[in-house]
Amino acid sequence: MRTSPKFLTIFSAFLCFLTTEAILVRQESSLFGPYDAANAHLAHWDLSGTAHLAETAIRLTPDEASAQGAIWNNYPLMSNDWEFHIQFHIHGKGVHLNGNGMAFWYAKERLTPGHVFGSKDYFSGLGLFIDTVENAAAPHNHRHPYLSAVVNNGSFPYHHDEQGTAGQVGGCHLQARNLEWPTKLAISYISDVLTVYLDTQGTETWTQCFRAVGVHLPTGYFLGVSASTGEHSDNHDIVSITTLDNIIPEKVWEDRGLLIPHAEFLEIPFVEASAKAEAEAAGSDSLFGKIVYFGGIAVVLYLAYVIFKKYKGKKDRKHRS
Repeated sequence: MRTSPKFLTIFSAFLCFLTTEAILVRQESSLFGPYDAANAHLAHWDLSGTAHLAETAIRLTPDEASAQGAIWNNYPLMSNDWEFHIQFHIHGKGVHLNGNGMAFWYAKERLTPGHVFGSKDYFSGLGLFIDTVENAAAPHNHRHPYLSAVVNNGSFPYHHDEQGTAGQVGGCHLQARNLEWPTKLAISYISDVLTVYLDTQGTETWTQCFRAVGVHLPTGYFLGVSASTGEHSDNHDIVSITTLDNIIPEKVWEDRGLLIPHAEFLEIPFVEASAKAEAEAAGSDSLFGKIVYFGGIAVVLYLAYVIFKKYKGKKDRKHRS
């Protein structure tokens, strides 16, 4: 059920003024502190893994190695046009060694742990990934932390080795670690256009990260946030989540429950990443085959040498006698 908004941020009010849209806050899909740290239950939301409530935030992972945590809304979002406003805080004792990062989801399946920042791979829907660890061996041309957005239909893996760029519809550098204030992220999906804005200064000054047209997402998926740590770690905290319905006058609501999520334009298509992975695998198989082949030749030559030495030794002894 839709309820009247308790508040509108300056950013949402500005968009409303520009587009003549009505903006309604979905209370059942939003989170506001303070939280009851003594209570593990949160209305309309489910916590998993290391996620737990603190007074001012929901901590998905502590600053400890090998942690995974997530929070998922249990109401499917039926809007055609929506916004997510998320305040989060990534911080830890590490200066240069930290990780791994967090992900914001609009996905078909919820509460399924996995290795993609604490959630499952081969997801169906939209994933926005904040990768705080730079893999120097992986090819990329951006700084870290890096935010990338991927639309998946459940058929493709998330390529960690591509630093989040394989299959992405957009991305940008995001300086979000160890700030004195929470980072604000606004994800806007209106008329098949996905736009992401950032406020890293805590001043309601929004900067566009990217704008992607031709993004087609179903209705009825779930909002979630997950995070993970590896050998190195960070605290990953969610301060608040505000989910907004954008009501566009004279636009008829469309049931997209059977729509397969896809994007018309990708910066690096999945097929290229898959082809690269297959080529690397084929190269590994080819190298292994060469090792076996030349190893076999070496064994045959060695055996021939041993037999020749034995034969020559017998012949020499017979000649001396």
